[in-house]
Amino acid sequence: MKYDLIFKQSVIAYYDAGNGLQATAKHFGIAYKSTVDKWVKQYKFGGVEAIRPKRSKAVYSADFKYQVLTVMEQEGLSEADTALQFSITSPSLVGVWRKRYASDGMLGLMPKPKGKRPMSKKAKNAYIADKPDDEKTIAELKRELDYLRAENEYLKKLDALPATPSNPKKQG
Repeated sequence: MKYDLIFKQSVIAYYDAGNGLQATAKHFGIAYKSTVDKWVKQYKFGGVEAIRPKRSKAVYSADFKYQVLTVMEQEGLSEADTALQFSITSPSLVGVWRKRYASDGMLGLMPKPKGKRPMSKKAKNAYIADKPDDEKTIAELKRELDYLRAENEYLKKLDALPATPSNPKKQG
């Protein structure tokens, strides 16, 4: 659930007035006291800008991710402290980067393409080489012949089927 800036400021002010994390979370109907703790830490570290809701999802470069992981390792920071230092809203994201870097190196940190993949062009049939007949080897010609014979048999069987509609409309 997204919370607006005024709500977050109210929560932080209530906490700063001497109330505990659990009491603050309960008072404002926030499911987890860790959410309150995160907002308080973000606010203390980066001010209002750190708790301002983001307009769009952040996209991080591989170099930035590597820099984050390097600082985390050198300074012995936790994922939460590292996220706080670099204004990353989700500490678990740092953990994901660390796992990907450990398994795939820098390639694991590269941004993934978004959206649907373009449909790949269907490859020509593997049995039919894409060159003139006089340039094909005997093995290629035999594969093509086998393929064409199988295709011919399939078409003959298709023609032999009764001419009934495969999906008759329901009467109603």
